[in-house]
Amino acid sequence: MVGESLRVALVTPFAWTVPSAVNQHVADLARELRTLGHRPAVLTSSQEPRDLNRARALCRRREEPAVRLLAEWQAEAAPDPRLLPPEGSGPLRPVDGIPVLPLGRSFALPLNGSVANLGLPVDVRSRLERLLAGAGFDLVHVHEPVAPSLSFTAIREARSPVVATFHLTPLGLLAYDLEQSLLKRFFDRLDRRIVTHPGAGEVLGRLFPGDYRLIPPGAATAAAPEGAEAARSFPAGDIARLLYVYRGDDGRGLKALFRALDVAFPEGAETLVIAVHRPSAAVWPPRPEPRRLRGRVEWVEFDDPADLGPFYRRAAAVVLPYLGGEWLLQTAVEAAAAGCPLAGPDLPFVRRLATAEEWVARGVVVGATFDAARDDSLGLVVGRLLRGKRPPAAGGHALGEVARDVVALYTEVRAATTGVKSACAGAKRPRRSRRRPTVLSRWSKVEAPQGWIHADLHVHSRHSKDCSSPVEAILATALEVGLGAVAIADHNTIAGGLEGKALAGNDLVVIVAEEVMTQQGEVIGLFLEEEIPAGKSFSETLSLIKEQGGLVYVPHPFDRLRTTPSYRSLVDNLHRIDVIETYNARNALAYFNLNAERFAAKYNVVAGAGSDAHVLAGLGTAMLRMPRFHDPASFMQALREADIVTRRRSLLYLQSLKLLQNTLDHVLPGS
Repeated sequence: MVGESLRVALVTPFAWTVPSAVNQHVADLARELRTLGHRPAVLTSSQEPRDLNRARALCRRREEPAVRLLAEWQAEAAPDPRLLPPEGSGPLRPVDGIPVLPLGRSFALPLNGSVANLGLPVDVRSRLERLLAGAGFDLVHVHEPVAPSLSFTAIREARSPVVATFHLTPLGLLAYDLEQSLLKRFFDRLDRRIVTHPGAGEVLGRLFPGDYRLIPPGAATAAAPEGAEAARSFPAGDIARLLYVYRGDDGRGLKALFRALDVAFPEGAETLVIAVHRPSAAVWPPRPEPRRLRGRVEWVEFDDPADLGPFYRRAAAVVLPYLGGEWLLQTAVEAAAAGCPLAGPDLPFVRRLATAEEWVARGVVVGATFDAARDDSLGLVVGRLLRGKRPPAAGGHALGEVARDVVALYTEVRAATTGVKSACAGAKRPRRSRRRPTVLSRWSKVEAPQGWIHADLHVHSRHSKDCSSPVEAILATALEVGLGAVAIADHNTIAGGLEGKALAGNDLVVIVAEEVMTQQGEVIGLFLEEEIPAGKSFSETLSLIKEQGGLVYVPHPFDRLRTTPSYRSLVDNLHRIDVIETYNARNALAYFNLNAERFAAKYNVVAGAGSDAHVLAGLGTAMLRMPRFHDPASFMQALREADIVTRRRSLLYLQSLKLLQNTLDHVLPGS
């Protein structure tokens, strides 16, 4: 393998123990990633008591054994048996050596005559949050992120870049349409988007604009040996066999298939082989064939998709799931890998398969489509298909090839996010670190270690229209509360910073700063020499800060009660952002600071903190304990070692005091 080993969280919304095409794809991808030298772990839900007991043992709040054991696994150790799934529990086995962590219970949701088993964020959210915060994943790859589900929750909780694969299962199609307004805001947090079949990007692009990369699921059948265990009862020969693969909850489709074959069995076909997926049959037993079809239907069973290879190669044609469904695409890819002609239901998705150039180039050839509403249609179109020429085996569907395409996308994401360069230090940001700044709460003055100071990076003075604090008083109060550095960042002016720097003695460092209102929201420039005009675009303002050797500090980035740049604006400018304010003492809701902390961790941006003080009583309510610094470069280095210290004061009291002082300042002469 070329390149670094990636620590990847693969998140599926569906219960791991219930057969699902999405889960099978996740399992196949995990195995191939492991073969390529990466360290994947599957995060999921379950309805099996043994998995739920394992989840409780792995996710004990005080000990956090899952985080510790994953760290050992990611450090190239063998996986602890407690991380591995029990035998017969889902599409991965213990021998695969891939951690599968069920974070909680799944719930059954009725859907169009069927049932979807989803992991809902009822009892899994806190476990997922602690795991994503502590496990140090390089990437989070979510699959079918419908809301509410484990996959969707992972987008919100992620502290690593996020890749999403949209499979457009029946549940996904319904959810994306109904939940467009909710999902649109959170899908902006996706760093890359994958679709598994053609046309899906167009459908999703209308709902959620963005770029979608086509990477189809792989076919384990492509490399299946001729003597696979499940095919021994299915000898080769000249008999014209049709193949139908029964997977998932396909009882209604199988019933419709039998009805159509009873009306008109395809001319030229002698036998219908139904390959039954044992795990699916255990949950949804297939109905037996009608009496009139006995002798023309042959039943075989399989456990692993690789066992299907000989079935496909010996079939004259494959009938795709009669009524469609989530397994249709997987069946089409497997048949194409074997060069087997396909007949599918006349659905928009199947018609798109038949005409998409990028799909035909991959060897998927839908030879005919039948009308599922007409019982005689299947026999007629399959008869014509059998009289045609069998296409050559397509190739290009091997799981390894699919995994390499996905890894290439991972590498692209890493280069575009955590691999950007700091304009100040001139060096590449380090590999994602597990360390994040610790938030320390103190009610009294906190002493800094030898050679360290406390710094408040966001303070306002009387030069801001909404503040009346004199600069002299700010400097005196800063020393009183134990600050060694303060950034005076007035609104749209550096006058306060310049005044403070001129008045400060040797005991206090004053950083000249400005909180600039851009067209997209506020941003602070640190270590400025010239004032930056307000009202310019966010991008232009960042350029002006950088041109004078300043640092870009984004304050309260996710406070929805204030004007802030959009998530996408921040991501698009990661290469120019030096510091994210992960703790602002004036944020009304702790959730705003939490979102900022997630963003900084996700993109490996240095974290900052500030009181945003508009009154003297607020000074130092949020500060950083950090090594001393003397210029922007040493400041950035010190920030990477810093911890956040808070001196809690009532926000209502501080806001009331700010209002009172500003009012008196305007009504009392000379105040």
